[in-house]
Amino acid sequence: MTAGQEYLDALVALGLTPAFLGWGWDRAEKQWFLVLVTSIVDAGGPLALNRLLFRAYNAKATPKQISPFLVRVFSPEVIPGGVQSQFWILRQKDLTVSTIPSEIGPGTALQTIADVKNFRYTFMGLELEMVNSYQTLPGALKKARAGYHERQREWQRFRRQVEALAA
Repeated sequence: MTAGQEYLDALVALGLTPAFLGWGWDRAEKQWFLVLVTSIVDAGGPLALNRLLFRAYNAKATPKQISPFLVRVFSPEVIPGGVQSQFWILRQKDLTVSTIPSEIGPGTALQTIADVKNFRYTFMGLELEMVNSYQTLPGALKKARAGYHERQREWQRFRRQVEALAA
């Protein structure tokens, strides 16, 4: 988990803010994979993004404990309901389910139903859990829904940062 947090910090330092990052268990391969959901994969393409992740790894810009072979990259566009659905819940910490009273007035408080300790979701054969996911930056969902030009800017920023380190 520590290496994954370091990986997230390294990506953000390089200019890539993921919409989601967390560990998923692949039952078929019986192995953990780091699941990275980012909209810049739509701007640069999956092959180019994976090449940049390898270059960042070789330049020691990302933790050596996480081989790029263990990183699975997805676009928010392929996720049913978008990143705002299950992936939004997975990346939350200290999530509480509340009810809204029928009468809302001054001093009316929400009634807490339950504190969510864990949430599980299976996506493309990977079993994901809230406890194995990382809290991403507040602007991550906004970036996941960003338009073409913003995704291109983030892609170019990440590419330039990685290429400068690799040079």
